Amino acid sequence: MPDLKISELPAASSVADADLTPFVQTAPTPATRRATLSQLRRAVLADRGVDVRDFGALGNGTANDAPAIQAAINALGTAGGVVQFGPRTYRIASAITISSTSVRLQGAGFAEGGQPGEGTWLTVDQTGFTPFTFSGVAARGSVVRDMAFRQSHTAPQDAAWAPTNYDFLFRVTDCLGGVDFDNVMLSGINRGILVRNSGRTDFRRIRGQVFTTGIEIDEGYDTSRILNLHLWPFFSANNNVVRWQQANGDALVFRRCDGVFVDQAFVLGYRSMFRFTSSAAGYTQKFSIGQAYADFVRHGIWVEAAGTDGQIDAMTVQCEIFNAGGAPLPGSFGIYVNTNSSRVQVGSLRIDDAEDNPIRIEGHSNRLDIGALRCVNFNLRNNGAAAIHLANAATGVPNRVNLAGPPLLETANLGPVFNAGSNGSVGVQAPAGEAARPGLSLGQNDTGLFRPAAGVLAAATAGVERLRLTSGTATIGAASGAHGLEVTTPASAVNRPEILGAVTGSPSRVGWRALGSDANISAVMQAKGTGALIAQFPDNAAAGGNTRGANAVDWQMVRTLATQVASGPRTVINGGDSNTASGSSATISGGARNTASGVLSWTPGGSDASTRGIRGVGAWAAGLFSATGDAQAEEHVLRRQTTDATATRLTADNGAASPSNTVNLSNNSLLLVTLLVVARQAGGAAGAVNDSAVWEIKVGIKRGASAAATALVGGASITRIAFDAPAAAWAVDAAADTANGGLALTVTGEADKNINWVARGVAVQVG
Repeated sequence: MPDLKISELPAASSVADADLTPFVQTAPTPATRRATLSQLRRAVLADRGVDVRDFGALGNGTANDAPAIQAAINALGTAGGVVQFGPRTYRIASAITISSTSVRLQGAGFAEGGQPGEGTWLTVDQTGFTPFTFSGVAARGSVVRDMAFRQSHTAPQDAAWAPTNYDFLFRVTDCLGGVDFDNVMLSGINRGILVRNSGRTDFRRIRGQVFTTGIEIDEGYDTSRILNLHLWPFFSANNNVVRWQQANGDALVFRRCDGVFVDQAFVLGYRSMFRFTSSAAGYTQKFSIGQAYADFVRHGIWVEAAGTDGQIDAMTVQCEIFNAGGAPLPGSFGIYVNTNSSRVQVGSLRIDDAEDNPIRIEGHSNRLDIGALRCVNFNLRNNGAAAIHLANAATGVPNRVNLAGPPLLETANLGPVFNAGSNGSVGVQAPAGEAARPGLSLGQNDTGLFRPAAGVLAAATAGVERLRLTSGTATIGAASGAHGLEVTTPASAVNRPEILGAVTGSPSRVGWRALGSDANISAVMQAKGTGALIAQFPDNAAAGGNTRGANAVDWQMVRTLATQVASGPRTVINGGDSNTASGSSATISGGARNTASGVLSWTPGGSDASTRGIRGVGAWAAGLFSATGDAQAEEHVLRRQTTDATATRLTADNGAASPSNTVNLSNNSLLLVTLLVVARQAGGAAGAVNDSAVWEIKVGIKRGASAAATALVGGASITRIAFDAPAAAWAVDAAADTANGGLALTVTGEADKNINWVARGVAVQVG
């Protein structure tokens, strides 16, 4: 019997708990007793663990040993104990659950490698279930020790390779306390260990190759610990396999974790080594990482949950594509923060081979404190990428990086310390008043000099940039792009403006003037785009007026209404008081209370004149009776081309007659106009080019309460002053225009003659 295995004993056709077996006692007095099998099981199992082979596990790597393992666990009862596995390969094809007691799953160790071999190995080759689940308070205190695990992935290891989509190998849920993993090998595992609502979980001596997620912890309300982690291509070092991990795999994922501790950790070939994200329960606070080395990863630290807070003692990150001769991973950053309000401290940090930025911080209100920073081989696309990239924070507090000393930057294409165009800041701490090199904060961490880019010096106060100096530009007031003043200087001898002040007294003055070696220097004021040139800031009130029109020029400084400005596009008011230029391209030279409302209309000065919305008309006055324009002089220019003997109206824009392009009146007004009309043949089949005729017309016209009440005063005086013989048939006529309320000036040419007609009318109007 002592030399036989249990499996070698004769089979029993049926055995019950009530069956008897002899029990020999040798001291103090030899005796033989009878005991039932039930009594013996309780006595033996109270003092020792169970072996899965006693419950039918074969350990041949083929049969499903999960039911036997579950039976061994169940046999321990609520007292718990040790489940021994022994040095064999066990296949797991159905779920195993530990929920009613604490259990130690004890293996016999293993030989490091990717395939089952010496020691205890458990293999999984089917999806759709969780192989091991620890759940409930009774399961806390359980341990998994000295065993290796492997999953089967049969897809060809080519460019399209992806792992088989297995669930987590272990789920530890709602234990409210620790479940320990010690000396465990995870070889070719898709997802390793998920811990949720189970604090104090300890991981020691975890090694292997996990493709998608190594260890993930959520709702860790008490400190978890990870010590001696080593993830390396044990299962497969095929380029396609490892590069899939680099695009998709996260070694350690922390969601809501309070005070997680990690030390002596190494991972190779992952998208991220440490990924700090969130869940409905929250985010990670006060994490502590001792020594960490991330090799062939896109991100050593990836923070994507707002409010994440913690510290790292020493970390090395290398961002190469696996087995690609040093080429960087696209989009790689050693530390990547793409969230808000995170705080991370790093004692010593080295980042190698980042494609662009070794450190990249997006969002706002983030802070990174680094004791010693070394960046080797960054800006590898030679696109000016900075060692530290800080997003421009449109809201919240600008991002901040504090360095205890100057960073060590080693790369063939040196980029700046941090990027331009950001309201974030990078400060190198130094004693107050010391400015030996760019990048110093003087007195405090948000006030002093810093270096936003190579060859650039800037100054900040209270965390906001106020001055920036480059080789040819100085900006004052804020960061470049948001500053109040910019001065640009050519590289050679320059013509320049001088800003002048003066002592108080008479005359009171300040200003600027052009200086330089040239005898004559032009002075330029240039708006941007369609902006206007104006003398006062618009305020939508009488003091500053309304917004000016596109490309307008408005030097008027006195008005009684906010609308009295150069409001039309391309309009001009050169000065004066309470003038309004609203018609497109209208001009007022000065004066008071004049209105240029017609397109291309104008007033030379005077007061209380109005162009009344008529195109191209000039109007001037010296005052009014009761309404603007009721005592003024005007000038009109009309034109048209005729090609036949049809009577045709002359208008200001060569188009059909309307109130805005003819000689029109205001209601209840009288107009006397003298018109000079010239006609010249410009082409056509008949006659000759340059045949001409000229007329003078004098006509009075009045208008009542509406356009229909428009009539000539007497008749029109029309004099043909001179003409060439071929132009004898050409004619002009003047009549009342009762449709538009003004003068209808009509011309008649000849067939097959292209004749250009122009009329200038000088008028006086009374209302």
